[in-house]
Amino acid sequence: MAEMYESPTIARLVEEQWQKWLLLTQAKEREGQPSKPFPTITISRERGSGGGLIGRLVADRLKFILFDSEIVDHVARSASVDRMIVAQMDEQSQHNIREWTERVIHRRAFSPQSYMEHLTRTILTAGEMGRAVIVGRGAHLVLPRERCLRVRVIAPLELRIQRVASGGAVPLREAATLIAATDRQRSQFIRDNFQQSDSNPLLYDLVINTSELTLETTADLIIHAATARFPQLAEAQESPAPVPASK
Repeated sequence: MAEMYESPTIARLVEEQWQKWLLLTQAKEREGQPSKPFPTITISRERGSGGGLIGRLVADRLKFILFDSEIVDHVARSASVDRMIVAQMDEQSQHNIREWTERVIHRRAFSPQSYMEHLTRTILTAGEMGRAVIVGRGAHLVLPRERCLRVRVIAPLELRIQRVASGGAVPLREAATLIAATDRQRSQFIRDNFQQSDSNPLLYDLVINTSELTLETTADLIIHAATARFPQLAEAQESPAPVPASK
């Protein structure tokens, strides 16, 4: 996995995604969108629950940028947030990111210049501008609650095993082993770095069991919750598209 983070192709895709997000946020400001900060949606998920695919659906429908765990992890490991994004923000945004990062680092006692410090800065950078869906990496425990909708996607173990087995064409026993390992790694990451349990429902605004729901319906529920909580998001969706200037 580590080699994938270092590959030039992944690095290029990551930078393209962040630049796309920056251009989107800047364009919305020029269009005169609401002055209130736009929200970020965080999605914590059990493997096989469909959380990653749901995050993509939500991002596509809201015209947000999707930052999955691999993208966030790569940027944090390369410590390239300052070079790519932060330097292009206004002074107030830079101040917010510094203040929030220092607060989180101090509260969690991360060592200076550690991976977790860069991860925190990466997540807070996305949260400062909003219009992002962040999947995994404890984003719901880093971002200010007033700036994000925190979602947890779950499903019964038996169903998750069936989904992983069918999706990856692997035997049921191997799928069960993969799920157990992933669940353990994700739980340990949250426990070690945030001293929390990722299964605690009080850490989320919305917990969805996808056993009886399609991915599309689940995405609809998340979008409905987001627009209900953040009126500026609903207003932006209702606003007509800007008319191109005549040449």
